[in-house]
Amino acid sequence: MRRPLILAFLLWGLPLAATAAPAPEPAPGVLATDGYFDVSRIDQNTYAIHEPRYWQQDTMYVIKGESRAILVDTGSGTRDVAFIADKVTKNPMTAVASHVHYDHIGSHGSFHQVAMIDLPETRAATRDNYYSPPLSKSLEPFASGFHVTEWWKPGDVIDLGNRKIEIVHIPGHSSDEIALVDRANRYAFVGDHLYGGTLLANLPGSDLGQYLLSTRKLLNDYPEVQTYFGGHGDGRMPREKMVTLESLLSGILEKRIGGQRQWWLAFVVARYPGDGFSILAAAP
Repeated sequence: MRRPLILAFLLWGLPLAATAAPAPEPAPGVLATDGYFDVSRIDQNTYAIHEPRYWQQDTMYVIKGESRAILVDTGSGTRDVAFIADKVTKNPMTAVASHVHYDHIGSHGSFHQVAMIDLPETRAATRDNYYSPPLSKSLEPFASGFHVTEWWKPGDVIDLGNRKIEIVHIPGHSSDEIALVDRANRYAFVGDHLYGGTLLANLPGSDLGQYLLSTRKLLNDYPEVQTYFGGHGDGRMPREKMVTLESLLSGILEKRIGGQRQWWLAFVVARYPGDGFSILAAAP
C-alpha cells in the first residue's frame, strides 16, 4: 500500500501527517507569544511551544536540566522555532525528533546540536552524519535534511544535569518514533502516539500491531508515568487515556471493535472512536 499512498499524496498535493482537533484556541496557560508561537509552562523546568496558527497545531517541548536541555520536535518549519526555544533557556540545547514526519523536523537545520534515534533505518539514510529523510519517512518531497551530532540508542539515559531522560523506541504511528520518559517527574513525551485528536495508523511505516505493543510497553515498563505529552494541540493526556488506547487497539486487532468507513484522500479507511481521540486505520 505504500506506493499508492505516496502517489495519492503527490497527486492531491496534500500533506500526510497527524491531525489535531480543529479550530485553534489559545493553549491553556500561555505565558508568552510572538504572534505565531505560544509558550506555556508545564513546570519550572518543562515548557511547551505551541504552533496553533499552523493547520496541524504542532506542539514542541523544552525539557531543561541544570546543564543542558532537549527540544522535542521542531515543528513545521513555517517559522523557525529556534529563536523561541532560545528564549526559554540559555542552556545548551539538543533538538530531537519524536519521529521524522516533516511537521516534526521543520526547524532541525537551525540547531547546532541534533540527536537522532539510532536505528538501522535512520543510519541507512545518513551519510557523513547528514540525515536525508526519505519520502516514505518524511511524507513530504521537499523535506530538508540536517546534521546529526548525537546518536541515541533505545534504552539510553540522557543526563541533563539533575534530570535524566530515557529514550524509548515506540513504533506504531511511525517506525522510527520515540518517547522520552522522565521517571522522576512521571512524564513521557510521546510524539504522535497519543494526543487529543485523530491518531493516524494508516500511513507508510504505520503498524497497528506495533502500535499496541508500544502502548503496552509504555504502560507496563513505566508504571510511574501519569502524564503523556503528544505532538499536537494541547498535547497533555492523563494515564487513563493511554489505558483506553491499549483497549481500543486490542479491540481493533481482535476484530471486537468495528470502525466507521470513510474516504481519506484516495483511500477507504476506518475511524475508531476513543475517549478524547480516535484512530484512523486501514479499512478491514
